[in-house]
Amino acid sequence: MFDVLVHILEAALSGCIVAYFAYWLHHRND
Repeated sequence: MFDVLVHILEAALSGCIVAYFAYWLHHRND
């Protein structure tokens, strides 16, 4: 059960990192 929780957290975290990175790239030129 704990492994599943860690996997979900990992997926959510990497999703946030990707979204933040895309946002930063988009606004970097301003």
